[in-house]
Amino acid sequence: MKGFKGFTPQTIDFLWEIRMNNNREWMDQNRDRYKEFLKEPFDRLAFSLSEELKEQTGEDLDWAISRINRDIRYSKDKSPYRSCRWVVFKEPMVVGTTWKTRPVFYFELTPEGYTHGMGFYETKPAYMKAFRKKVEANASSFSNIVNDLKQKGSFALIGDDYKKVDANGLVEEIRPWYIKKNFAVVETKGVEDILFTGELPKMLAKEWIGLIPLYQYLSEIKVD
Repeated sequence: MKGFKGFTPQTIDFLWEIRMNNNREWMDQNRDRYKEFLKEPFDRLAFSLSEELKEQTGEDLDWAISRINRDIRYSKDKSPYRSCRWVVFKEPMVVGTTWKTRPVFYFELTPEGYTHGMGFYETKPAYMKAFRKKVEANASSFSNIVNDLKQKGSFALIGDDYKKVDANGLVEEIRPWYIKKNFAVVETKGVEDILFTGELPKMLAKEWIGLIPLYQYLSEIKVD
């Protein structure tokens, strides 16, 4: 597989167009454009970014790329296609959709720009319970990780909160993490020049170096 050379302006155009023409007839007429401007560049990005991650961080991760088709069986929104695309980098040997409950790195491209970072697609209550126990057992260790992230300043913590989890007695900086049902640390950018160059994988891997301690902390938590 050839290395990633950058997206093109046509990539962004395609995402806008599919948002405005989200139907099978339009997609059938533009499937070649989809492959050229979105699918193939994303395949090359996944390969190149995986190589950069391994080189810069030592993490040898598998990847999964979103399909263009949406699962609309249980959704009120019956639009058949996504107007975005994402790739996640997950633990090796994680099969199927199991990665959704494990920490992953991710990059998502939308018509407005891109989001990247690390976290969970979804979590199980048993995992978050184990996470809280780990934090309680050595709060200073997790506090150090959180403070390092805050000093870098690039990533914001997002996620829904439990209403009845008591974080009293914990230091202030780790309380927002402790009460989460799920979470991710993300950075959101607009349509920038870096998207259209082969330097994007290197830039993302460099940014993610600072997330490795948190990723490893979370990866160590195992639940059935």
